[in-house]
Amino acid sequence: MARPLVRDDEGLSTFWSFLGVLILVIAILGVYFAYVVPKFAAPPLRALSGDEVQVDYVGTFENNLVFDTNLLPIAADNASYPKALAFSWHASWQPLSFTVGAVPPAVIRGFDLGVQGLAVGDSKTIVVPPELGYGPADPAKIVVKPLFEPVPVRRTMNATDFSTTYHTQPVSGMNVTDPFWGWTAYVSVAGSLVTVTNSPVPNQIVHPYGEWSAQVVSIDDGADGGIGRILVHHLLDAASVDRVGLHDASGRTVFSVTAVDLSAGTYTVNYNDTTKGRILIFQVTMVRISRLY
Repeated sequence: MARPLVRDDEGLSTFWSFLGVLILVIAILGVYFAYVVPKFAAPPLRALSGDEVQVDYVGTFENNLVFDTNLLPIAADNASYPKALAFSWHASWQPLSFTVGAVPPAVIRGFDLGVQGLAVGDSKTIVVPPELGYGPADPAKIVVKPLFEPVPVRRTMNATDFSTTYHTQPVSGMNVTDPFWGWTAYVSVAGSLVTVTNSPVPNQIVHPYGEWSAQVVSIDDGADGGIGRILVHHLLDAASVDRVGLHDASGRTVFSVTAVDLSAGTYTVNYNDTTKGRILIFQVTMVRISRLY
C-alpha cells in the first residue's frame, strides 16, 4: 500500500534559509564592489612628441640664481629666489606653450626631452647639460683678469682718440672724468699729442662700468719708466658670480662675471651668451596637454 505524500516543512525551511543567505551575500558583495573596492580610472594623458603643452618653469644656474621664469610671484621675490644678472622681466606672465618634439625644436632639446612623459599636475627637475641646451661657450670670449689691476697714471693719445674716449675736444689745463673709473684726470696738449694724467686719491672707491666697486690701493707716480702706476683692487667675491656684469642700452647682457678666485687673485669676465656652456636646472610643472589625434 502506497504511503501518502507528506509536506516537508523542514526542507522548505532550509531552502528559504539558503536563499536568504545567498541574497544577503550578493547584497554584501554588491556594496563591497560598489563602495569599497577602488575604481581604476583611465591612465592620465602624458606628454608625447607632437602634443601641444603648457608648462610653468623656473630656470636656475647651478648656484641657484634664477635666470628665467614664467611665474610672476617668483620673478618678484628676490629674497627667496635671488636673480642672476641674465634675468629679465617678461612683458606678460603666462605658461610656456610649445609643441613637444617639434622640428625645428621649439625649445632646447634637454627641456623638450625632460617634459615628455609628464601628466598634468606633474612636477619635475630637469638638468640640461650644454650639449642639450644652448651649446658650448666660445673660449675666446672668456677673459681672466686680475683682482688687483694696474692702471697707468699717464696716457698719451691723439686728439681723435681723446674725443672718442672723453666726448670733448682736448684743451690744455682742463679736467675730465675718466669714463671707466670715474676719477678726475688732468689734460695737457703738445702738438698732435694729448696726455691725460689720472688723479685718483688713495682709498678712493670707484665703480668700473658703473656696476661694481673697486678701491684705489696705491699710486706710484714714477713707476714703469715714468708712466706711473695706480693699483686698483676690484672688490669682487663669490657672491658676485653671475650677479655682476654689464648690460647694453637695450638691456642685453654684454658680459657677466662668472668666476672669482680669491686665492689666485683673479676674476673671469664672460662675453658669451649667459646660458652658453652652462648646466641649466629647470623646475617644471605640466599645466596642460592638447593632443590632436
